[in-house]
Amino acid sequence: MGEYKSNLLQTLVHLVMEEVGKIPILHRTARTKQYQFSIDTCLIACGVRCAYLVDAVAPPDPVYTFSALLGSLRYKSALFCDVVLWSDLTHMQTFFVNTKLFDEKVIDSSMNPFFVRLDDDLTEFASPPDEVKEVLLGMRAAMASQGALSFFLPDNLTQVVLVPLAAVLIDYPVAYMPVSPSQTAFLGAEPLDVYEFSCPRKLADTCPRLSHTHLVQRLEDIFTPRLDKIGAGIIVRHHTETLDRVAL
Repeated sequence: MGEYKSNLLQTLVHLVMEEVGKIPILHRTARTKQYQFSIDTCLIACGVRCAYLVDAVAPPDPVYTFSALLGSLRYKSALFCDVVLWSDLTHMQTFFVNTKLFDEKVIDSSMNPFFVRLDDDLTEFASPPDEVKEVLLGMRAAMASQGALSFFLPDNLTQVVLVPLAAVLIDYPVAYMPVSPSQTAFLGAEPLDVYEFSCPRKLADTCPRLSHTHLVQRLEDIFTPRLDKIGAGIIVRHHTETLDRVAL
């Protein structure tokens, strides 16, 4: 989803690549992974995306490593002053979060994705589960009261909360909700409309809000104004796919 061509973005990516190269554990990562990580991090700093769940690099001590990196980036560019880290120590996951976009998201319920419970009926909900709301409000309060660079998600969160929470943060218009912490089979043999996220095809066929046309329009409505600010544009690509099971 998206094509990004911007002098500002290119300059920032070069900066992040330089700083990544100064941290040995990150420098040893494949250069293609460093580059993808740099792009995704810069899209947060530029206010294009609300959050990035780090997947391109995996340092053994992510809190220390990413805190050091973000500290140096803040020193080099004011754009990174609106970026903080969220860490899930249990699952060794790290989010880079744009604080301004996150605040807008919590205040404006129209920014919520559509929530799909992964039960037999694929039940749809317009609002996030209470547990997800609690985490979002708690993190917002923590960021408002502390000037820290890094924050920690509550301990012992399970996939019931983490999966929809991640979807909210990274601007997916569809958020899956596992029915239990132990659920391991998801959407097996279910035709999916696949973007960078996915949506069960039968919901797209029966629910106008989850149709391909509506989801494309929603993505364009969200990202076009953000990308305009850096002189870039968006192209939405999608295909239909059926898998034995889906990894969340």
